[in-house]
Amino acid sequence: MSIIETAKRNTLDVYGYLLYLLTILPEPGNDPTETQLEAVMPWSMTLPAYCRQMYSEIH
Repeated sequence: MSIIETAKRNTLDVYGYLLYLLTILPEPGNDPTETQLEAVMPWSMTLPAYCRQMYSEIH
């Protein structure tokens, strides 16, 4: 629940952000670095554009 609420407060598309997290988080394995984790935070400027678009803007 906190991931969803944090995504909303950062004006992200919740579905897009969750999709991104579930796709990218397995890559670093069991011991991600702080830099890798910081890159996927909802306030990160490195998130893909689809995380910042609302579903209605995509279609």
